[in-house]
Amino acid sequence: MEWKGVAIFGQIAIDFDRMELRRSGHLIPATSLEFRLLKFFIDNPGYVFSRNELIRAVWPERERMNERTVDNYISHLRRKLEEHPAHPLYFQTIHEAGYKFLPFGEIQKGRTASLRRD
Repeated sequence: MEWKGVAIFGQIAIDFDRMELRRSGHLIPATSLEFRLLKFFIDNPGYVFSRNELIRAVWPERERMNERTVDNYISHLRRKLEEHPAHPLYFQTIHEAGYKFLPFGEIQKGRTASLRRD
């Protein structure tokens, strides 16, 4: 599924057409590569991806990427989107496996939710 329009989860609204990211209504600056990574995660909620899988999916044209680059981008997104970046709800680290995007922290607490398009 290719996201167009606005993806909303929690207090986050991502307008892919305008490349605008908002948290609690406040505009948050984001790079085009951060939008690409967000789009990939939103297209694949709940799946665990290794750093190498993320590199191949989001940065296929980059020849000299390393796994730390992925870690840095995840860290940037956590600081921009998570209420408590040190204890993330949306961008989960799965130790020795990679990263998983959960559009709602409630999912990990046994509730179900889904992304909403506006």
